[in-house]
Order: sequence, then structure tokens, then C-alpha cells
Amino acid sequence: MKDFCVEQYDNPENPALIGELLGAAGVNIEGLCLTTCEELSVIHFVVEDAVTARRVLENSGIKIRDVSEVFVLSKDQKRITGKPGSFGAICRALADHGIKINFGYPAENNRFVFGVDDVAKARELLE
Repeated sequence: MKDFCVEQYDNPENPALIGELLGAAGVNIEGLCLTTCEELSVIHFVVEDAVTARRVLENSGIKIRDVSEVFVLSKDQKRITGKPGSFGAICRALADHGIKINFGYPAENNRFVFGVDDVAKARELLE
């Protein structure tokens, strides 16, 4: 999966437009994080079909700040769903192995998306 990062001036239409455009192209947004600070809106979202997502967004004039490979952790597979402290333990394991977390957010099907500086190392450590 790939994470897309879109930075735009804050406008309530932005997330709706991105969702509508990708949905019309058959691309499912499987996880999303949106933050605003003053006039800037930053939207991170993860999709399987990155090629179509990029084409649709660029053809619509939406500027993509970054596209990155991410580590997606299945909380059910790791048997940590609903367990207090599990998030801290995951972050501690990454930190103890020198892996920097750049961003993170929840995704469909009880998964968590991590944008890390070493995806391969994170997979090896946590899968």
C-alpha cells in the first residue's frame, strides 16, 4: 500500500473532493488522517491502487506532496486489539531498533498505518 500526502489551503471541500474523485475511479481509501493548522490542511491517506490514485489526483489538479511506502500492522493478527499499552509497546520496539515514525493513523479492518524511515526493517521486526 502507498500513503499519499496532500497539502492544501484549508477548505471543507478538499476531503470530499478527494474521496469523490478516488471513489469514482474505483480506488478505496483504506485509512486516513486529516489535520489543519491555521490555513493549511494536511491529508494522509492509504490506498492499494497508487497508480490510479496518482493519475486521478494529478489530472484533477490536486497537488500531491508525497507518496510513500508504508508499514501496515494488522492489530488482530498481532492479537493486540483493545489491549492497553500495545501502541506504546509497538512504538518502543520501533524506537529501540532505530526506526523513526514520521506519521501514523488507523485503517480499515483493524489495521494501523505507519510511515517509517525503514519499512523493510519495521516489517521484519513486527510481522
